[in-house]
Amino acid sequence: MCGITGLSGEIVPKSVLTEYRLELSGFLCAVSAFLTLVGVTGVFLLDKLPSYLFVLQELAEPFGSWAYWLLIGGPLLLVGAGWWLYDYFRKTRALERLVATPSKAKFVRNMDEIEYLAWSLPRRFEVRMFEKKRQFNLK
Repeated sequence: MCGITGLSGEIVPKSVLTEYRLELSGFLCAVSAFLTLVGVTGVFLLDKLPSYLFVLQELAEPFGSWAYWLLIGGPLLLVGAGWWLYDYFRKTRALERLVATPSKAKFVRNMDEIEYLAWSLPRRFEVRMFEKKRQFNLK
């Protein structure tokens, strides 16, 4: 059963990275987008900014030559965090689609995929899977 439950049948606690995946990936996307913006400003636009974007210049100046690292690391982190966020939404949609089926035969046929998705997502999705199993009288 993909290691979803412990020996006594209870739901095993998940890691912080799994349980708060949506929040962490959203936060990392926002931080990396900000770092990318500061890197672009510090490398390319430091002296060419209009007066209403002076705040970006003030943010980029303390980084000095480190702005090049922000220009490299920011987009890389943004791609990684964006993929992590996309993967979360892809898995939640797939699990919702599989669990929402009214057919017990379809549910049983897709049991391996349902259990894997529930295992890789936060605990509330695992609870939803167990409720659907109880509804269909499955162990």
